[in-house]
Amino acid sequence: MSTDRPVGAWQDDRSEDARPLALTAEENRVVTARWEEARAAHKHLDGLMDGLVTRLAEPYGARLEGKQYRLKGLIALRRQTAARKRLGVDVAAFARKISDLNRYTLVLATDHYTTGVQQTYALLHEQGFEVVPGSERNSWEDPLYKAFRAAWQRPGGEMRFEIRFHTDESYSVQSENHLLYDLYRSGRVRSAGGSEFSKVHEQAAELIQSERYAPHSSEETY
Repeated sequence: MSTDRPVGAWQDDRSEDARPLALTAEENRVVTARWEEARAAHKHLDGLMDGLVTRLAEPYGARLEGKQYRLKGLIALRRQTAARKRLGVDVAAFARKISDLNRYTLVLATDHYTTGVQQTYALLHEQGFEVVPGSERNSWEDPLYKAFRAAWQRPGGEMRFEIRFHTDESYSVQSENHLLYDLYRSGRVRSAGGSEFSKVHEQAAELIQSERYAPHSSEETY
């Protein structure tokens, strides 16, 4: 997506939103500039991740999945930022701190998952990266999304990116659940039929996602 045109104010054009999310021209300029930085970095990060996969291929069975999603879309970033703004978060501060504009999904063999994550940490430390404080999230106990993730940066906060660590099984279920997960997290069903309608649909989505993970609940996890 080209952003060579002058950056003006932005408003979400999704018709189902009663109160459209919006950014002023200055806020949108800040957000767009941050996205451009991430877009410029992703080629270098692609090379870094390909190198990690090569070194983790044996015995960890490492591979990258979902590379088409490795750069968050600009519209998605604008919506995310505007939603945080509505909650009182400073737009410029959020744009500086966001860690998942560049994000990668690393799938590891189930029986080598924990040691594979540890070895990934070691290889990144070896190349001068450090974990972004507060970015580590272990969601293996979450019934809706099972994985471990962490964001990385160079000292000083440069070149932030996120890695989501999956097993073959958790990635497969996550792929099946993707549309349901988005529906569950969105507010779209609330505008369709009120809170009771929304609650029933959210509970159904949660149940389906949780049941898909059930056969793998005893796997080794990080």
